[in-house]
Amino acid sequence: MLLWIPLRGGSTHVTLPDVSRFSEEWYATRVPRTRQDLRSSGIGRRAIAGPGFEPTSHGYHRRAGPEPRSTPTQRIVDALPLVPEGGFVAGWAAAYVHGVNALDGLDHHTLEPLPVPIVLPPGLRRRDTATVTYRQSSRRARGELVNDIPVTSIWRTIVDLTRHAPDLTEAVVAVDAFLAARLVTREILERNIARTPQGRRGVRQARAAIGLARPGVPSTWETRLRIFAVTELGWTDLEPNRAVFDLNGQLLGVPDLLQPESALVIEYDGAGWSSGRQHGHRDRDQHREDNQREERLERAGLVVVRVDKADVTQHRTALAARLRAAQADGLGRDRSRDRWTLEEPAHWIGLPA
Repeated sequence: MLLWIPLRGGSTHVTLPDVSRFSEEWYATRVPRTRQDLRSSGIGRRAIAGPGFEPTSHGYHRRAGPEPRSTPTQRIVDALPLVPEGGFVAGWAAAYVHGVNALDGLDHHTLEPLPVPIVLPPGLRRRDTATVTYRQSSRRARGELVNDIPVTSIWRTIVDLTRHAPDLTEAVVAVDAFLAARLVTREILERNIARTPQGRRGVRQARAAIGLARPGVPSTWETRLRIFAVTELGWTDLEPNRAVFDLNGQLLGVPDLLQPESALVIEYDGAGWSSGRQHGHRDRDQHREDNQREERLERAGLVVVRVDKADVTQHRTALAARLRAAQADGLGRDRSRDRWTLEEPAHWIGLPA
Protein backbone atom coordinates (compact mmCIF):
# COMPACT_ATOMS: atom_id res chain seq x y z
CA MET A 1 0.00 0.00 0.00
CA LEU A 2 1.40 3.42 -0.97
CA LEU A 3 0.99 6.38 1.35
CA TRP A 4 1.73 9.88 0.04
CA ILE A 5 3.22 12.19 2.65
CA PRO A 6 3.47 15.97 2.06
CA LEU A 7 6.82 17.31 3.22
CA ARG A 8 8.44 20.71 3.03
CA GLY A 9 9.92 21.13 -0.42
CA GLY A 10 7.81 18.43 -2.04
CA SER A 11 5.98 15.22 -1.36
CA THR A 12 7.02 11.63 -1.11
CA HIS A 13 5.54 8.25 -0.34
CA VAL A 14 6.32 5.22 1.74
CA THR A 15 5.18 1.65 1.45
CA LEU A 16 3.22 0.34 4.40
CA PRO A 17 3.18 -3.40 5.09
CA ASP A 18 0.03 -5.20 4.03
CA VAL A 19 -2.19 -6.61 6.76
CA SER A 20 -1.75 -10.36 7.03
CA ARG A 21 -4.47 -12.04 5.03
CA PHE A 22 -4.26 -14.98 7.42
CA SER A 23 -5.12 -12.77 10.38
CA GLU A 24 -8.03 -11.24 8.45
CA GLU A 25 -9.43 -14.62 7.46
CA TRP A 26 -8.82 -16.37 10.75
CA TYR A 27 -11.94 -15.15 12.53
CA ALA A 28 -14.21 -16.30 9.69
CA THR A 29 -12.92 -19.87 9.62
CA ARG A 30 -15.08 -22.81 10.63
CA VAL A 31 -13.42 -25.59 12.61
CA PRO A 32 -13.93 -29.18 11.43
CA ARG A 33 -15.43 -31.53 14.01
CA THR A 34 -15.95 -35.26 14.15
CA ARG A 35 -19.39 -36.70 13.46
CA GLN A 36 -19.57 -37.88 17.07
CA ASP A 37 -18.78 -34.39 18.33
CA LEU A 38 -21.44 -32.87 16.08
CA ARG A 39 -23.98 -35.45 17.15
CA SER A 40 -23.24 -34.79 20.81
CA SER A 41 -24.02 -31.12 20.11
CA GLY A 42 -27.51 -32.09 18.99
CA ILE A 43 -26.92 -32.11 15.23
CA GLY A 44 -28.59 -35.05 13.52
CA ARG A 45 -27.18 -37.39 10.88
CA ARG A 46 -29.38 -35.95 8.13
CA ALA A 47 -28.27 -32.41 8.91
CA ILE A 48 -24.60 -33.44 8.85
CA ALA A 49 -25.11 -35.12 5.48
CA GLY A 50 -27.08 -32.15 4.12
CA PRO A 51 -26.00 -28.96 2.35
CA GLY A 52 -25.38 -27.13 5.62
CA PHE A 53 -22.20 -29.14 6.29
CA GLU A 54 -19.13 -30.00 4.23
CA PRO A 55 -16.80 -33.00 4.70
CA THR A 56 -13.19 -31.89 5.11
CA SER A 57 -11.38 -35.18 5.70
CA HIS A 58 -12.30 -38.70 6.72
CA GLY A 59 -14.72 -38.46 9.65
CA TYR A 60 -14.64 -34.64 9.88
CA HIS A 61 -17.23 -32.07 8.83
CA ARG A 62 -17.70 -28.34 9.22
CA ARG A 63 -20.48 -25.93 8.51
CA ALA A 64 -20.66 -24.87 4.88
CA GLY A 65 -19.83 -21.29 3.98
CA PRO A 66 -21.31 -18.89 1.45
CA GLU A 67 -18.15 -18.37 -0.59
CA PRO A 68 -17.66 -20.45 -3.76
CA ARG A 69 -14.01 -21.10 -2.88
CA SER A 70 -12.60 -21.50 0.60
CA THR A 71 -9.96 -19.05 1.72
CA PRO A 72 -6.39 -20.29 2.12
CA THR A 73 -6.85 -20.07 5.90
CA GLN A 74 -9.97 -22.24 5.79
CA ARG A 75 -8.17 -24.84 3.68
CA ILE A 76 -5.34 -24.91 6.22
CA VAL A 77 -7.77 -25.26 9.13
CA ASP A 78 -9.58 -28.06 7.25
CA ALA A 79 -6.28 -29.97 7.10
CA LEU A 80 -5.46 -29.67 10.81
CA PRO A 81 -7.10 -32.98 11.84
CA LEU A 82 -4.62 -34.69 9.50
CA VAL A 83 -1.54 -33.24 11.24
CA PRO A 84 -0.19 -35.95 13.58
CA GLU A 85 1.54 -35.28 16.87
CA GLY A 86 5.03 -34.09 16.06
CA GLY A 87 3.97 -33.00 12.56
CA PHE A 88 3.65 -29.50 11.17
CA VAL A 89 1.85 -27.58 8.47
CA ALA A 90 4.63 -26.67 6.03
CA GLY A 91 5.43 -25.08 2.66
CA TRP A 92 3.15 -22.38 1.28
CA ALA A 93 0.64 -22.97 4.09
CA ALA A 94 3.20 -22.33 6.83
CA ALA A 95 4.39 -19.22 4.98
CA TYR A 96 0.81 -17.96 4.75
CA VAL A 97 0.20 -18.52 8.46
CA HIS A 98 3.43 -16.62 9.23
CA GLY A 99 2.04 -13.67 7.25
CA VAL A 100 3.40 -14.07 3.71
CA ASN A 101 0.37 -12.93 1.73
CA ALA A 102 1.84 -13.69 -1.69
CA LEU A 103 2.16 -17.43 -0.99
CA ASP A 104 -1.54 -18.22 -0.83
CA GLY A 105 -1.57 -21.77 -2.14
CA LEU A 106 -2.90 -21.06 -5.63
CA ASP A 107 -1.23 -22.49 -8.71
CA HIS A 108 0.30 -19.45 -10.42
CA HIS A 109 -0.80 -20.65 -13.86
CA THR A 110 -4.31 -22.00 -13.25
CA LEU A 111 -5.17 -20.29 -9.92
CA GLU A 112 -6.45 -23.65 -8.71
CA PRO A 113 -5.91 -24.47 -4.99
CA LEU A 114 -2.78 -26.43 -4.15
CA PRO A 115 -2.77 -29.16 -1.48
CA VAL A 116 -1.76 -28.21 2.06
CA PRO A 117 1.77 -29.58 2.76
CA ILE A 118 2.33 -31.43 6.04
CA VAL A 119 5.72 -32.55 7.39
CA LEU A 120 5.47 -35.85 9.23
CA PRO A 121 7.60 -36.79 12.24
CA PRO A 122 10.43 -39.27 11.58
CA GLY A 123 9.26 -42.82 10.97
CA LEU A 124 5.65 -41.99 10.03
CA ARG A 125 4.36 -42.42 6.49
CA ARG A 126 1.05 -41.47 4.92
CA ARG A 127 -0.43 -41.28 1.44
CA ASP A 128 -1.21 -37.96 -0.20
CA THR A 129 -4.81 -36.94 -0.79
CA ALA A 130 -6.41 -34.38 -3.11
CA THR A 131 -6.17 -31.70 -0.43
CA VAL A 132 -3.03 -32.68 1.51
CA THR A 133 0.51 -33.72 0.59
CA TYR A 134 2.81 -35.37 3.12
CA ARG A 135 6.57 -35.04 3.30
CA GLN A 136 8.56 -37.67 5.11
CA SER A 137 11.26 -36.30 7.39
CA SER A 138 14.43 -38.01 8.58
CA ARG A 139 14.87 -35.47 11.36
CA ARG A 140 12.36 -33.75 13.62
CA ALA A 141 11.22 -30.45 12.15
CA ARG A 142 11.53 -27.19 14.04
CA GLY A 143 8.19 -25.50 14.42
CA GLU A 144 5.96 -23.27 16.46
CA LEU A 145 2.30 -22.63 17.19
CA VAL A 146 0.56 -19.72 15.48
CA ASN A 147 -3.10 -19.41 16.51
CA ASP A 148 -2.83 -23.02 17.69
CA ILE A 149 -1.71 -24.13 14.23
CA PRO A 150 1.57 -26.10 14.32
CA VAL A 151 3.71 -24.68 11.53
CA THR A 152 7.33 -25.09 10.57
CA SER A 153 9.60 -22.23 11.69
CA ILE A 154 10.24 -19.34 9.33
CA TRP A 155 13.74 -20.60 8.50
CA ARG A 156 12.61 -24.20 8.00
CA THR A 157 9.74 -22.99 5.79
CA ILE A 158 12.10 -20.96 3.59
CA VAL A 159 14.53 -23.87 3.32
CA ASP A 160 11.74 -26.28 2.38
CA LEU A 161 10.26 -23.91 -0.22
CA THR A 162 13.62 -23.22 -1.87
CA ARG A 163 15.00 -26.76 -1.74
CA HIS A 164 11.84 -28.38 -3.07
CA ALA A 165 10.84 -25.67 -5.58
CA PRO A 166 10.45 -27.03 -9.13
CA ASP A 167 13.06 -24.59 -10.44
CA LEU A 168 15.26 -21.67 -9.44
CA THR A 169 12.65 -19.09 -10.42
CA GLU A 170 10.05 -20.43 -7.99
CA ALA A 171 12.71 -20.72 -5.28
CA VAL A 172 13.48 -16.99 -5.68
CA VAL A 173 9.75 -16.23 -5.66
CA ALA A 174 9.51 -17.80 -2.20
CA VAL A 175 12.46 -15.86 -0.78
CA ASP A 176 11.31 -12.56 -2.29
CA ALA A 177 7.87 -13.11 -0.75
CA PHE A 178 9.36 -13.57 2.73
CA LEU A 179 11.55 -10.48 2.29
CA ALA A 180 8.55 -8.44 1.12
CA ALA A 181 6.65 -9.51 4.24
CA ARG A 182 9.65 -8.26 6.29
CA LEU A 183 9.82 -11.44 8.34
CA VAL A 184 13.54 -11.87 7.70
CA THR A 185 16.48 -10.10 6.05
CA ARG A 186 18.66 -11.39 3.26
CA GLU A 187 21.73 -11.03 5.48
CA ILE A 188 20.22 -13.45 8.02
CA LEU A 189 19.28 -15.87 5.25
CA GLU A 190 22.80 -15.77 3.83
CA ARG A 191 24.32 -16.50 7.23
CA ASN A 192 21.94 -19.37 7.88
CA ILE A 193 22.29 -21.00 4.47
CA ALA A 194 26.08 -20.80 4.78
CA ARG A 195 25.79 -23.08 7.83
CA THR A 196 23.54 -25.59 6.04
CA PRO A 197 25.37 -28.79 4.95
CA GLN A 198 26.24 -28.54 1.25
CA GLY A 199 25.37 -32.17 0.54
CA ARG A 200 21.67 -31.90 1.40
CA ARG A 201 19.31 -32.22 -1.54
CA GLY A 202 18.35 -28.85 -2.99
CA VAL A 203 20.76 -26.75 -0.92
CA ARG A 204 22.57 -25.50 -4.02
CA GLN A 205 19.28 -24.18 -5.39
CA ALA A 206 18.44 -22.63 -2.01
CA ARG A 207 21.81 -20.83 -1.92
CA ALA A 208 21.34 -19.52 -5.45
CA ALA A 209 17.79 -18.35 -4.67
CA ILE A 210 18.88 -16.42 -1.60
CA GLY A 211 21.67 -14.82 -3.61
CA LEU A 212 19.24 -13.66 -6.30
CA ALA A 213 16.48 -12.52 -3.92
CA ARG A 214 15.78 -8.83 -3.46
CA PRO A 215 13.77 -7.02 -0.74
CA GLY A 216 10.67 -4.97 -1.40
CA VAL A 217 9.26 -6.93 -4.37
CA PRO A 218 5.48 -6.93 -3.84
CA SER A 219 4.46 -9.28 -6.67
CA THR A 220 5.48 -12.87 -7.38
CA TRP A 221 5.16 -12.11 -11.10
CA GLU A 222 7.61 -9.23 -10.80
CA THR A 223 10.06 -11.75 -9.38
CA ARG A 224 9.40 -14.17 -12.24
CA LEU A 225 9.99 -11.35 -14.72
CA ARG A 226 13.26 -10.36 -13.07
CA ILE A 227 14.59 -13.92 -12.97
CA PHE A 228 13.59 -14.34 -16.63
CA ALA A 229 15.87 -11.41 -17.42
CA VAL A 230 18.65 -12.95 -15.31
CA THR A 231 18.47 -16.47 -16.73
CA GLU A 232 17.52 -15.68 -20.35
CA LEU A 233 19.39 -12.42 -20.93
CA GLY A 234 22.10 -12.52 -18.28
CA TRP A 235 20.99 -9.18 -16.83
CA THR A 236 22.09 -9.02 -13.21
CA ASP A 237 21.94 -5.23 -12.93
CA LEU A 238 18.15 -4.81 -12.79
CA GLU A 239 17.09 -2.87 -9.70
CA PRO A 240 13.58 -3.55 -8.36
CA ASN A 241 11.52 -0.63 -7.07
CA ARG A 242 14.23 2.02 -7.40
CA ALA A 243 12.82 5.55 -7.08
CA VAL A 244 13.42 7.82 -10.08
CA PHE A 245 13.25 11.64 -9.82
CA ASP A 246 13.20 14.56 -12.21
CA LEU A 247 15.99 17.15 -12.06
CA ASN A 248 13.92 19.26 -9.67
CA GLY A 249 13.73 16.42 -7.14
CA GLN A 250 10.12 15.46 -7.84
CA LEU A 251 9.27 11.78 -7.93
CA LEU A 252 8.67 10.44 -11.45
CA GLY A 253 7.88 6.92 -10.32
CA VAL A 254 9.12 3.73 -8.70
CA PRO A 255 9.48 1.29 -11.60
CA ASP A 256 9.10 -2.43 -11.06
CA LEU A 257 12.53 -2.94 -12.64
CA LEU A 258 15.16 -0.42 -13.71
CA GLN A 259 18.42 -0.89 -15.63
CA PRO A 260 20.15 2.45 -14.96
CA GLU A 261 22.84 2.28 -17.66
CA SER A 262 20.33 1.79 -20.48
CA ALA A 263 17.58 3.91 -18.83
CA LEU A 264 15.35 0.87 -19.31
CA VAL A 265 12.20 0.59 -17.22
CA ILE A 266 10.31 -2.72 -17.18
CA GLU A 267 6.80 -2.63 -15.75
CA TYR A 268 4.77 -5.74 -15.00
CA ASP A 269 1.11 -5.35 -15.94
CA GLY A 270 -1.03 -7.52 -13.68
CA ALA A 271 -4.12 -6.88 -15.85
CA GLY A 272 -6.36 -6.36 -12.83
CA TRP A 273 -5.75 -9.68 -11.14
CA SER A 274 -4.29 -10.36 -7.73
CA SER A 275 -4.33 -13.86 -6.29
CA GLY A 276 -7.16 -14.76 -8.60
CA ARG A 277 -9.44 -11.89 -7.60
CA GLN A 278 -10.44 -9.10 -9.98
CA HIS A 279 -10.75 -5.71 -8.33
CA GLY A 280 -12.65 -3.79 -11.03
CA HIS A 281 -12.77 -0.03 -10.42
CA ARG A 282 -9.75 -0.02 -8.12
CA ASP A 283 -7.64 -1.67 -10.80
CA ARG A 284 -8.92 0.71 -13.51
CA ASP A 285 -7.74 3.57 -11.30
CA GLN A 286 -4.39 1.83 -10.83
CA HIS A 287 -4.09 1.27 -14.59
CA ARG A 288 -4.71 4.99 -15.18
CA GLU A 289 -2.03 5.89 -12.64
CA ASP A 290 0.37 3.42 -14.27
CA ASN A 291 -0.16 5.05 -17.67
CA GLN A 292 0.47 8.50 -16.25
CA ARG A 293 3.64 7.31 -14.54
CA GLU A 294 4.81 5.70 -17.78
CA GLU A 295 4.30 8.96 -19.67
CA ARG A 296 6.29 10.89 -17.05
CA LEU A 297 9.17 8.44 -17.28
CA GLU A 298 9.26 8.52 -21.08
CA ARG A 299 9.17 12.31 -21.22
CA ALA A 300 12.18 12.35 -18.87
CA GLY A 301 14.15 10.16 -21.30
CA LEU A 302 13.63 6.62 -20.02
CA VAL A 303 12.60 3.68 -22.20
CA VAL A 304 9.54 1.83 -20.85
CA VAL A 305 8.49 -1.74 -21.66
CA ARG A 306 5.28 -3.21 -20.30
CA VAL A 307 5.11 -6.96 -19.72
CA ASP A 308 2.23 -9.21 -18.69
CA LYS A 309 1.79 -12.80 -17.56
CA ALA A 310 1.37 -14.16 -21.09
CA ASP A 311 4.72 -12.61 -22.10
CA VAL A 312 6.53 -14.38 -19.26
CA THR A 313 4.81 -17.74 -19.73
CA GLN A 314 3.89 -18.09 -23.41
CA HIS A 315 5.93 -15.59 -25.44
CA ARG A 316 9.35 -15.81 -23.86
CA THR A 317 11.35 -15.66 -27.10
CA ALA A 318 9.44 -12.58 -28.26
CA LEU A 319 9.82 -11.01 -24.81
CA ALA A 320 13.58 -11.51 -24.86
CA ALA A 321 13.75 -9.83 -28.28
CA ARG A 322 11.61 -6.90 -27.08
CA LEU A 323 13.78 -6.36 -24.02
CA ARG A 324 17.03 -6.53 -26.03
CA ALA A 325 15.66 -4.01 -28.53
CA ALA A 326 14.54 -1.66 -25.77
CA GLN A 327 17.94 -1.95 -24.08
CA ALA A 328 19.66 -1.07 -27.37
CA ASP A 329 17.40 1.98 -27.74
CA GLY A 330 18.30 3.09 -24.24
CA LEU A 331 22.03 2.57 -24.65
CA GLY A 332 21.94 4.55 -27.91
CA ARG A 333 19.93 7.48 -26.55
CA ASP A 334 21.12 11.07 -26.51
CA ARG A 335 22.06 11.29 -22.84
CA SER A 336 22.17 15.07 -22.93
CA ARG A 337 18.38 14.90 -23.14
CA ASP A 338 18.03 12.87 -19.92
CA ARG A 339 15.78 14.64 -17.42
CA TRP A 340 15.93 12.03 -14.69
CA THR A 341 18.17 11.09 -11.81
CA LEU A 342 18.51 8.44 -9.11
CA GLU A 343 19.90 10.99 -6.65
CA GLU A 344 17.44 11.21 -3.78
CA PRO A 345 16.32 14.72 -2.77
CA ALA A 346 16.53 15.81 0.84
CA HIS A 347 12.78 15.46 1.38
CA TRP A 348 12.71 11.82 0.25
CA ILE A 349 12.45 9.52 3.23
CA GLY A 350 13.01 6.40 1.20
CA LEU A 351 11.32 3.07 0.75
CA PRO A 352 11.56 0.36 3.41
CA ALA A 353 14.03 -2.40 2.62
